[in-house]
Formats: sequence, structure tokens, C-alpha cells
Amino acid sequence: MFPVAQPGFAGFIEELGLLGISPCGAADPGATAFAVLRANSVQRWLLVPLLGRTAVADALRMLTPMSRRARLAKSAVLALNGAGLRPVWTRNRIYLKMCARASCLHSWPSAAFFSGTPGPERKITVQLRCAHSRENAYLKLACSPHAGTLIAKEVRALQSARKLDLSSALLPSVLGYTRFGPRRAYICSDEARPGFKPARTLHQCHFGFLDEMAAKTAAEISGSYLHSLQQQHAAASNSLLPAQTGLAARGLEALRSILTRSPVAAALAHGDFTPWNCAAAGSRLYVFDWELSARQPLGWDHLHFLLSTGAASPCGDPVPLLRQMQARWHHQSPEGARFLLTAYLLDRIFRGNACPASPVMLQRLLAAPAQDAA
Repeated sequence: MFPVAQPGFAGFIEELGLLGISPCGAADPGATAFAVLRANSVQRWLLVPLLGRTAVADALRMLTPMSRRARLAKSAVLALNGAGLRPVWTRNRIYLKMCARASCLHSWPSAAFFSGTPGPERKITVQLRCAHSRENAYLKLACSPHAGTLIAKEVRALQSARKLDLSSALLPSVLGYTRFGPRRAYICSDEARPGFKPARTLHQCHFGFLDEMAAKTAAEISGSYLHSLQQQHAAASNSLLPAQTGLAARGLEALRSILTRSPVAAALAHGDFTPWNCAAAGSRLYVFDWELSARQPLGWDHLHFLLSTGAASPCGDPVPLLRQMQARWHHQSPEGARFLLTAYLLDRIFRGNACPASPVMLQRLLAAPAQDAA
């Protein structure tokens, strides 16, 4: 039996009580066994229902491992599951039962539960399996007021993005929007089809999606964009280091100066375009988790993918990224790439999730001559 008292895990199990689910003993009536898989990097868990190979394989689709070790571990679990061998990877188990059935959990007990990544944006994700087909849906439950705001934003973003009728990508559809006590939640469809797999590097299918998004939502950055960044700055001011406060002020002034000299192209961005938020099959993508979607400088998603996967220079040199962004997105606007990279680094710093190289890169970017982007 997996120890419920393990730090962080107890809170996750307690939160499942909002869905009418509680821990129990193996011999209790209605008890269902779940394997507990824990991430090595941060405190997050996946509860996999041990109710057949198909249920296990579907649950493991919720994991998108990035490191070679993690990918090998997932492959090994899938191979053992396919062969019907479970004792090795299911030794950490917990037993759950449904105390008060929620109408959305019609597929209990074959649902899988993911605790989410720790932090103010954390959400519990529940994979809801249809009893008579391989089609799934996902319920996302906010774990904080901030996460509740993001859920409401994601619902609006998905509804707007689906109206674009993208030919390059499949998107989830919103099936319901509800509350569990004080927590906001929504249910979306799972549009992934056989053959869709995570892609850890950018391919033509990714650029097909980004190009179509840009073509259908093109606009220019307005003064309201700077106002929004200033609001982020004000909200984060208490958590910024003194050096970061001065750096942020210089960055905002640099953006203001660029806009006074030339327009900057913008488009709707996914906001968190990464290998773990999309899957590829041939020339098409399946793109999900739209909670950070917003109108951003052109190339935002491309830049975010590169920086999130460690493709940028580890020493914080901004010049290679400047040149790449200008060649791909801002070839007609010499300062567009500079605006993009400056705004992105400021956003990372204000959100408190900047990588260690971000402040260094921003400092070098503000000191670099404009021609470095050429």
C-alpha cells in the first residue's frame, strides 16, 4: 500500500474527495486498485487504474517524459503491461472507492488521475474513459483561485480557437463547465487519434500550425499590450529581486521605444507550445492546454518551444535567438525580433518561472546593439 502520508501526496488524495473519491482498504466493498507513479523531478503523481491493459495504456498517454531515462521507463512499463506483467511497476498501490458518485465520473472506476505540477497554476486532471469505446475526455479541476481563473480563460480560448477552423491541427472541444464546491472545473474532449505521438523537436507540422495561426489572427501590437506587461510587473513587484526590478524597468522602456519607432506584428499564441502540450501525426498536430493563450508578438510559440526544450544557448547569449526569430517571423521589421525576445523574457521573470539564464539573456539583449539581430 502506497503511504498516503507522503509529503504532497496526502493533499492530492484529499482533493479527490471533492469528486466523491476516498482511500480505502483492499478488502473494502467497491475498492479499486490504482498503481501510483511518481515523477522524479517534482512532486506529482499519476494514479493508473489496474483494470485491464487498455485502461493502463490509455492512462499512460497522460505522461510525456522528456529525459531519456523517463522515456525508457515509460516504454518499459508499456511493454510489461502489454505482456500482462505488472508486479514490478505496480508495487506502489493505493485503493480508492467512490463514496458519492459525480455525474461526470460515469466511467469510474477506470478513470486515471494526475495530480498536476506543484504551484499556483496546479490543476488535477482526470482522464474519463468511455465504457464502450476508446474515446476519452478530460476533466480539469482547479487547485487554487489562480488556477480557477486559468480554467475560465482556457474555456474561452478553446471556444475562440475552434472558430478558426484550423486545417493544420485538431483541438479539444469544451463539453462542460462546472464547479466542485469552491473549485472550478471543466470537461473537454480528447481528439487524439492513433498515430499521434509527442514530438520533442520542431517539424514542418509544427510550423504549419504556427503559420496558419499567424495568417488567421494577424494584427499589430497595441499600447494595451504594454499596459498588460506593466500590470504583470506591478503584481510581481514584491517577489522580484532589486536587480530584477531595475532590469524589468529597462526592458519595459525598451519595448516602449521600439513601438514609437515601428509597428510590431502579433498573432494569437497558444502560450505554452511545448512537446508535452501537443502531439504529431504526419502533417497534423493535436494541440491542447490553452490556458495561457493570448495575443503575443509573432513567433512567441516558436520561441517558447525552443527555450522550454533547452534548445537555446546555455550561456544566455540572445543573438542566435534574435537572428532565428527575425529570419522566421520578423524579416520585414528589424526590431520585431528584439521586441519579441524582450517581451518574452519579461513575461518569464514576472511569472516567476524564468530559467536561470533569462535575466542574463535579458541584460545582454538590452545592452546589445540593434544590428545584432540582422
